[in-house]
Amino acid sequence: MHTSVKPKIAILSLRNTYNYGGVLSCLKIAYKFCEHYFEPRVFFLGFEPEVATKLRSLKFTSTVKPLSHFGMNSVEVGTRWSFWEPGHYVFTGPAWQELLKDYDYFFVVSGTCLAAHPLLALNKKFVLWIGTPYDEDRQERVKQLHGLRALINTAAHPWMNMIERKILTRADCILGISTYALAKFEKIIGHSHKNMMLCSYPLDGIKTPQSHQRSDEKIILAVGRFSDPRKNLSMLLRVFEKIWHRMPTTKLYIVGMKPSPRTMKAFDNFFSLRNVIFTGQIASEDLYALYRRAHVLLITSYQEGLGIVGLEALLNGTPVIATDCGGTHDYVINDHTGYLVAIDDDNSMALHAEKILTDPELQKKLSDNGRKFIEKNFSRNASHALFKQGLCSVYPELTTWFEKCDKKHPSTTIRTSYSTNYQDAV
Repeated sequence: MHTSVKPKIAILSLRNTYNYGGVLSCLKIAYKFCEHYFEPRVFFLGFEPEVATKLRSLKFTSTVKPLSHFGMNSVEVGTRWSFWEPGHYVFTGPAWQELLKDYDYFFVVSGTCLAAHPLLALNKKFVLWIGTPYDEDRQERVKQLHGLRALINTAAHPWMNMIERKILTRADCILGISTYALAKFEKIIGHSHKNMMLCSYPLDGIKTPQSHQRSDEKIILAVGRFSDPRKNLSMLLRVFEKIWHRMPTTKLYIVGMKPSPRTMKAFDNFFSLRNVIFTGQIASEDLYALYRRAHVLLITSYQEGLGIVGLEALLNGTPVIATDCGGTHDYVINDHTGYLVAIDDDNSMALHAEKILTDPELQKKLSDNGRKFIEKNFSRNASHALFKQGLCSVYPELTTWFEKCDKKHPSTTIRTSYSTNYQDAV
């Protein structure tokens, strides 16, 4: 490794079209870390018409497109035959081989591990930072497929499970975003992975007031892409309908992509909709301000690898009531930071919410506990230290390089220990 030039690192990920969400948030964190020690470049699989195959227009080729994505130096590789998922990377193999030939270090940051498929095919060593199994990521969306699309998905499913298992087994280091994710990955592999660690999402870079006055107006908050069936909009609106009948001045703010009119049609008979405010996507500062106005955040998902919005809410002093849908188990602690309920248990979620809304002392206790819990367990330095640990376990020569960089810039040196047992904070 040249002593005066930063080494190049390729970060493989997936680019969504709505430009927010957990994967993008994690990617930004990883890219910022890599900028300090490497020359990073992000490589996306692309589905946009200008780069991908489109049968309707009889376009049968895909292209490579450089771009700047939220300030990240990036490249998008268009899919070929995008309807056949097992071929997303296989059919564009030569392009990936050419693009990655000058890189020695590889970091995969995504929801599932599938973004690592090119590295598997090219026999590269790599580190994964991921949050969810393939099947659980898709299980609710798959239910909405019909006709030819459902048939193709059925045919592709065993191939995708096989690819996922090969990637997880072959990965040189797996950083799981939650204890739930780690357990799921080990189950897929079939045995303990030799190099697997918990590396959650860091939040200590966000500045929040240590105390603030809640709105006199009773506000419930939900944040997410509710066009995605995995977020379980139906449960959210059923819960609020129950609360509204007993507390008719309460309002529900829903932040994120609004469901389609066709989806909302099923709730036309809900009188509580008059008190539901769909804000759409809003700026981070406005979201944090809304966290601080709200009395409670509801997470009604069928599955979450972690649920970053829950962490953000707790850091801003907002208690969380969530379904026990995976990653939420790491930070929603009953009667300490909020409450966990069973998926689709409308009554339990509504009763817990009403209790928080009507009991200022309980609300304050949960608020104070939640903020302290996040500050103690979800630090940026801890995640950075685990990035370094993971990369050094795969590429031992980086140990000397990290030490040199930290010695040169001591103000940014990462020295911390990290507990993987969140319950220690309770």
